[in-house]
Amino acid sequence: MDPLMGAIILLLAIYLISRVAHFFNNIYKRINDMDRKLDEIKEFLTNKED
Repeated sequence: MDPLMGAIILLLAIYLISRVAHFFNNIYKRINDMDRKLDEIKEFLTNKED
């Protein structure tokens, strides 16, 4: 029974680590999208002033 619990805990830890990594990767993509959109807005405003 003890090795089974160890395996379950190990799989649970791996799953939680992968979910946290996926969460941070998703945040990184969203930040890049926001940065790109801000650059587009700045470019639009610069072109509008000319």
